[in-house]
Amino acid sequence: MKRTLTSFCFSLAVGLSLLATPANAQLRSQGKVLTDQPTQEPDLFLADPLVDYAEEMRKFVQGIAKYGRQFKRDFLVIVNDGTGLLTQIVDIDQQISAPSSVFMKSLDGIIQPALSYGKEGFGVPTDKKEQEEMLADLKVARDAGLRIFTLDYASKPVDIDKALRFSMKHNFVPYVAPGMGFNNNKLPNWPKRPLHENSHTISNAGLVKNYLLVNDSSRIGSAEEYAMKIHNTNYDMVVTNVFHHRAQVFGPHNVRTMQYKKLGARRPVLAQMDIGTAYAGAYYWKPDWKMGNPPWLLDLAPNSSDRYLVKYWHPSWQQIIYGNNMSFMYGIIKEGYDGVVLNGVNVYDLFANPE
Repeated sequence: MKRTLTSFCFSLAVGLSLLATPANAQLRSQGKVLTDQPTQEPDLFLADPLVDYAEEMRKFVQGIAKYGRQFKRDFLVIVNDGTGLLTQIVDIDQQISAPSSVFMKSLDGIIQPALSYGKEGFGVPTDKKEQEEMLADLKVARDAGLRIFTLDYASKPVDIDKALRFSMKHNFVPYVAPGMGFNNNKLPNWPKRPLHENSHTISNAGLVKNYLLVNDSSRIGSAEEYAMKIHNTNYDMVVTNVFHHRAQVFGPHNVRTMQYKKLGARRPVLAQMDIGTAYAGAYYWKPDWKMGNPPWLLDLAPNSSDRYLVKYWHPSWQQIIYGNNMSFMYGIIKEGYDGVVLNGVNVYDLFANPE
């Protein structure tokens, strides 16, 4: 039987209504109070010198990881595009940085997008200088014992092969997606089979030799059809969205189907979750929400028409994400996922450098 968005989130919606903030709450942007009908297009916000944006994001991720592992000791936590959080300033005057060991110990891996292709657009090679900078950051994570996953974007076999070789040269786990964003909505047709395909049971991120990541499953049939198509592959790890057709959850039975390779071995299935922006179509979104109401809801994220930046360090936003049985994380855990891939962690840089 299909499970609807309501079946997944009814209890969440009831609980989250308690977290709503009065409509007359004020939000200041560039020193001005935002009203319901601003006279001009509002800017982002001025950086608050009292907030360490990077450290607040680290603590947020650490809290999510701790919460997940209360339910499942080997719950996997992987961050997407978060290399800037791997080091922190230890001497402000001399701008000396060091690895953030506590943060990295809370993670199982990190996904680096566009290492070889996709930084400037689908199928476009990444600039060599930017590639070298990424590699320097990834070396910090690799030396700390994190599993490094690369996520490139290309469709030509020659480009895909080049990206795969470059990633494997550095002992990373590669995947080349056939589309970007919601256009990553199908299984790849090249290479024909996963690299290093195997029949091994995968119990931790260190054993993963290949993986699959799908952003939009709605183009791959019904929830049951999608789950079966994933089952009929031998990828070591699968990363998928929680919602099918943006309204239907897969349900534990379909998650369970995806957790087994075609060869029969068990593998982890991870759910994607954006913790840096609020989506206007999400189950937690309320009809009266708008910029400044609740007070942690800011203006639209860059290049988006339906995602809003949030004060991710605000307790009310964090309670939506994790920490109680009405949170997003609780729903993911109850669906049976083996872990999460956290998107949106790099928004901290927008706050730290609003210019």
